[in-house]
Amino acid sequence: MLFSYWNLLFILWTSFRIVFVNVSVSTDDFLLVCVTAGGDIPLQVTGRVGETVTLTPHLNLTHPIDTVTWIFHVNGKRILLAEFREQKFIRVNNNYFMNRLEGSNSGTSLQIRELRMEDSGVFTAQIHVDGEMREISYNLTVYEPLPTPVIEKTLDENSTDLCHLHCSVPSNSTSVSYSWIYRDKDTDILYANGSTISVSLKDKTLGAQFLCLVQNPAHTNNVSVPLYPCGDRQTKIQRKGMYGGKKLFWRVYVNQR
Repeated sequence: MLFSYWNLLFILWTSFRIVFVNVSVSTDDFLLVCVTAGGDIPLQVTGRVGETVTLTPHLNLTHPIDTVTWIFHVNGKRILLAEFREQKFIRVNNNYFMNRLEGSNSGTSLQIRELRMEDSGVFTAQIHVDGEMREISYNLTVYEPLPTPVIEKTLDENSTDLCHLHCSVPSNSTSVSYSWIYRDKDTDILYANGSTISVSLKDKTLGAQFLCLVQNPAHTNNVSVPLYPCGDRQTKIQRKGMYGGKKLFWRVYVNQR
């Protein structure tokens, strides 16, 4: 599949170190969980607005879990959310995550449904096993889904065959990354990072596509534009023009995961 394939290549290309852990998500969506720390440092978890995330303690235990206490850290306070005891998941605080908090995995996991931006924060599981207590913390960051990006195509002021492609997406997040893919005859090549690239028409096949891939840690979206002459300096995304005595058209094609 295009998106999962290019997500992986883009991550490797930009030298991010990703470790996957076992999480549960809604069947219609994919959730990426990034573990960037170990020991007593909270595990970094990402989620997307409207989706579901499940926090599951994964321990190598020789005895069954007796109880699990789930705590939410907010504004310097430790808020007790729920407990698993006597093989039951019990909510003990109805002031937070109203009707959106559930137990899973026989009550030892915490499931948060219909994620909101304000759900971001640190969650701690206090796990009691055979008279001993262990803690695992998760730092959940919730991101908004990215809208379809827009490509603006302009002609260089000093050249008749040099186009500048600028990709943008309205987002308040500072974690948005941009990548460009050059596609010619079913061959995809990672072209550059960054929101703006310059393309010479001399060494490219007319009609080949440039795809702008945007992503934050929880969502990916893209838009592509065929490579045709830019026309005049006011050329935007979709316009007709002349090249080599022939009338040409370019259109934007949108794909969304």
